[in-house]
Amino acid sequence: MTLSSSECITWLAVFLTVSAAIVTVNLLTIVLFIKNGILRTRAMYLVINLTVVDMFVGGFSNFYLFAGLDFICDIKKMNLSLHLVRTAEFLIYWPTLTSLTNIAAISLDRMYATICPFKYRVVKKWVHGVSIAGVWVLAAIISTASALLAEYWGKWSYHIYVWQSWCFLCLIVICVSYSSIAVKFLCGAHPQHHGATSRQRKLTVTLFIMTIVSLLMWLPHAAIAIFIHSSASSWMSRLSPEESFRLNYSLKVLFVMNSLVNPIVYAIRIPDFRKSLLALLKCQQGQNVNVFPLHAR
Repeated sequence: MTLSSSECITWLAVFLTVSAAIVTVNLLTIVLFIKNGILRTRAMYLVINLTVVDMFVGGFSNFYLFAGLDFICDIKKMNLSLHLVRTAEFLIYWPTLTSLTNIAAISLDRMYATICPFKYRVVKKWVHGVSIAGVWVLAAIISTASALLAEYWGKWSYHIYVWQSWCFLCLIVICVSYSSIAVKFLCGAHPQHHGATSRQRKLTVTLFIMTIVSLLMWLPHAAIAIFIHSSASSWMSRLSPEESFRLNYSLKVLFVMNSLVNPIVYAIRIPDFRKSLLALLKCQQGQNVNVFPLHAR
């Protein structure tokens, strides 16, 4: 059985809309980071990299949707080969895995900035560059290993376990890092916070909020993936293909949308980002207003 054409078109429209919104919002965020030199501090390098990663998540998310529609929908038989399906899955899992790895790297960066603030201020820029490169390389290695397991050894469940194991390791890093930060905040000395120290604390809290929001949108999809592959006799196996598709892809939409919420958190929590955004919007409005008097003449 397949979904109706109208429902398939609806799913396609939803994913295309979400994908376009993610790419547009994160591209705008990158422009704001580039234009505002105050936002291009060393503490923000990993944040900027996360924005780039999130833009790729939005761009590649539709590949996985097309692969799923080929098997469940009757819009147009694309007859995708298994190799192409695996490629589509890699193209969505690599950026999302890079995003989570980057969030873990941000948590480590915030922990070091909190526990060793004076040493953090003299960290060279190339260290952050190496960190960014390491995020992409590690995610690529894990994603490639998972794809090879699924493609050449036919171990699709192993692919899920490798991917989820790395995600679990990232979650441990995030939990340990922010727990250490909390202990430092609560049990450490409480000097008057001014200048750079105050900004670092506010940035740490902002990135913690961003991390929590992202994980809340990411974890349901990850949990279902583990649940499906850990118990063939579970209630998931009793769902019809249509019901399974709807549940899986509803969680995928939520999973992908975590790349959309980060700029919203920045706009709410980071004053310089908010000022740059408002200045850009006012500039665009001013340009639109100035067009009409020219025609009136």
